[in-house]
Amino acid sequence: MQTGGTDRKDPGVKGLVIAITASVVCSIATVAAYDLFFAQKIVAVDLASSIASQKEEYAAGRITAAQLVENIETLLRRMEKKKRNEVLILEEAVAGDIRHRSVGNEGGGEEE
Repeated sequence: MQTGGTDRKDPGVKGLVIAITASVVCSIATVAAYDLFFAQKIVAVDLASSIASQKEEYAAGRITAAQLVENIETLLRRMEKKKRNEVLILEEAVAGDIRHRSVGNEGGGEEE
């Protein structure tokens, strides 16, 4: 005796495997998207040594005052050029093992 108008077969093992696979794929995609776009990443910036090295270069006469100003402006632009979900903190405030970003002119701004 049929009720509801349609005759549905039992999905069985094949349907269960498809449902589990779809759930796992969706879960992995959700976690990956969250980590990539939303999770806050803390990046330490060694600003003190960058400024100190610029000061030493200027005091030794290897760079001019105009170059010093340009280097500091470049340093600030590199700090502003961060991903939306990154939080920059000074390296002196870090008590642990996290990613570091060089902001000096010689480092190119890469992460170490």
